[in-house]
Amino acid sequence: MTNRYTLSTTSLAASNAQLRWNIDTTSKQEPLNLLNGRVELRGWLLAEGERSPRIAIKNDYATYSYPFNVKRPDVIAAILQQPEDNHPRLSCGFMINVPFSSKITLGLESDGLITWLTELNFSPA
Repeated sequence: MTNRYTLSTTSLAASNAQLRWNIDTTSKQEPLNLLNGRVELRGWLLAEGERSPRIAIKNDYATYSYPFNVKRPDVIAAILQQPEDNHPRLSCGFMINVPFSSKITLGLESDGLITWLTELNFSPA
């Protein structure tokens, strides 16, 4: 079963030199199509000085933690203005399929602590 939703975001933290991110899901054409009760979230996050950062996702069901799983040479070149070849933070992107809920919160997990960054709110289209 496919449902269609529009998406709005609310920032919970300010982007700065130490912590920068973007949720690419919002830049795709709307309305979003959800399939089998799941939504795919895509984006990137750069956290200065963090060892082994992970992406945290909270919805109505649980809080999840995922490793960054997408190489983003475009982010390294554009944001850090450094050569992307073998850059230590090249894998700063994520593409994650999670159970859908009308509100999903994304954050940075590091050393067991989560900093919540943005809230995604889905409304029926």
